[in-house]
Amino acid sequence: MRKIKLNASTEITVDVIKYILEQHKSETTRIKLLQRYYNNENEIMNREYKSANKPQNKLSNGYASYITNTATGYFMGKPISYKNIDKYEGIDLAFTYNDEADVNTTLAKNASICGYGIEMMYSDEQANVRFTSIDPSECAIVYDNSLQENIILAVRYYEEQVVGEDKTVTHVEVYDKEKVSFYVKDGDDVVVESVTVVGENGTTSSMTEKEHFFLDVPVSVYANNDELYGDFEKVKTLIDAYDKSQSDSANDFEMFTHAMLVISGYLVDSEDEKAINDKYTINFMDKEGDAKYLVKNIQDAALENYKNRIDNDIHKFSFTPNLSDESFANSSSGISLAYKLMGLENVTGVKEAKFKKGLMRRIELMCNFLKILTNDEMTYTEIEPVFIRNKPNNDVEEADMMQKYDGILSDETRLSICSKVDNVQKELERKKAEQEDMFSEEYSGLDNKDTTKNEEVKEV
Repeated sequence: MRKIKLNASTEITVDVIKYILEQHKSETTRIKLLQRYYNNENEIMNREYKSANKPQNKLSNGYASYITNTATGYFMGKPISYKNIDKYEGIDLAFTYNDEADVNTTLAKNASICGYGIEMMYSDEQANVRFTSIDPSECAIVYDNSLQENIILAVRYYEEQVVGEDKTVTHVEVYDKEKVSFYVKDGDDVVVESVTVVGENGTTSSMTEKEHFFLDVPVSVYANNDELYGDFEKVKTLIDAYDKSQSDSANDFEMFTHAMLVISGYLVDSEDEKAINDKYTINFMDKEGDAKYLVKNIQDAALENYKNRIDNDIHKFSFTPNLSDESFANSSSGISLAYKLMGLENVTGVKEAKFKKGLMRRIELMCNFLKILTNDEMTYTEIEPVFIRNKPNNDVEEADMMQKYDGILSDETRLSICSKVDNVQKELERKKAEQEDMFSEEYSGLDNKDTTKNEEVKEV
């Protein structure tokens, strides 16, 4: 596992920070490589051809982005809902204020690419809780050596261009359980930095550290799996092989288009060459003359079988279905579709468990901050995230299944079957309110009827 670990009692000094940054270099290199693949800047783009007179095609295929976008869309295409969040108005408002669904999608995408996503929490000038996804290549998470692997430190570092000068400065922010300390990296040295901080009333002050009031290290890690691998990382070599085969095929066909014409038994001068180019005709003086193109014999069938095999292996070992496959598109029944999505569903189940852990840490940190701000007692474990898969559904099958389970399963369980219901709790509340309104209308009607009868009796 690619984790930096320290003893929990280690004193945080400049030398320790330098050690952490040095340890994180290899991880930064790995992440940036994966990010380049996601942006379709595959290794084939660095390929060097020896001959400048031959075709030099470099075809980079977007398998990495296809795998990540498919996995992220399936996992996070529908927003997460939360049980019992209505009890905590502050957290509900903070989710809305921070565009929680968008942050979740970015975290899931980073986890799919890099193996994990990192979320930083902070407070703005108005003392509002804020959280955002940050680049994993710019943040080193440090754990202790306990079985729980508690986060004891987060070191965020980023480069900034110095205005008016041709150089960059690396700023370093060190987050512990109480405060954030500011440093600057100049060459191999790390020194304390004094930064300007804006207060609630717009006042500014200069400081080298700042209390954050989250009562713990204000970061959440959203792991993709236990090994912290990205979704396409293990098939990167297969992607490289496919890129090479596609590029070589393009080179061969381009060579075929510009094949050399070989003429035997006849001496071609410049005038004849012009006539051949203009009229596409060659006259030979005797039957010994011949003209043919010099081309390489391409084994089309073998080459296509090879590329198809690589393509299938990429989908198989990344557990990503080929959505353009006709057999996948023609799967109308829910059972058939479930089998084709089983690999992706298994991977997503692991993603969900890891992502839920990150979400619960986010909510815990928010509760810690809001307790100090409002003095309200908060139990973060009461809030429960509910994930919904973003997959094609057969509405008729779902309705039939819900009807068959009537009287056997609870309404909450039956509603969870329906893909149309994003939030089961809210749907149950709507249903209850609807039934109360209907009962109220019926009861009101009965009262009117009774009053009318009484009036008729009095008249008689």
